[in-house]
Amino acid sequence: MLATAAVFAFGSLLDPSSLLRTLPAVDLESCWAARLMGHVRTFGVAFPNDASQDDKAYLDGSDRRPPFVLFCDVVRAPRGMVNGIVIPVGDEQLQELRRRELRYEVAEVSGRVVDPSAERKPPEPCVTFVGRPEFTVARDVERGVVPRAYLDSVLRGVDYWERRLPGFATEFRRSTELPSWARVVDLRRVDLA
Repeated sequence: MLATAAVFAFGSLLDPSSLLRTLPAVDLESCWAARLMGHVRTFGVAFPNDASQDDKAYLDGSDRRPPFVLFCDVVRAPRGMVNGIVIPVGDEQLQELRRRELRYEVAEVSGRVVDPSAERKPPEPCVTFVGRPEFTVARDVERGVVPRAYLDSVLRGVDYWERRLPGFATEFRRSTELPSWARVVDLRRVDLA
């Protein structure tokens, strides 16, 4: 299928196994490392883990629910830069990603995504997923925890791209803000739908 758009991915979609679970037909060789200029990566999407979301829940070892579970986001930072990957997608694949990223909205980033090697220009339109306002409330984020399995998935993706493009891991660390108060905890995901 001819790509009608590209997605800039910066979190768990960096992990090939996570990406291929949602988009099994994606050719990893067609994806390439890129930078989103004017942004920084945060753990700023706060999933309300209070049974208000009907698709999933996160439980600790005692089957308790932390109030909020944190996931990656990108936010504007004039001098910032976030590294990630460009995934060429068609309309159907973009819809699959929309179904996956329920706490996010699609944001146009054409013209702000660049190839560090200057060899490629991203297909247009180029979009990314940013946290919806109701899931990025600062007081909720401050009460959240980062699931270890999610962070491990993101880091597996970073390792994969580091093997393809040395320096990717260093750029990831430079372009990521993990608040000092954020705790990484073991949580079990329970799919409800």
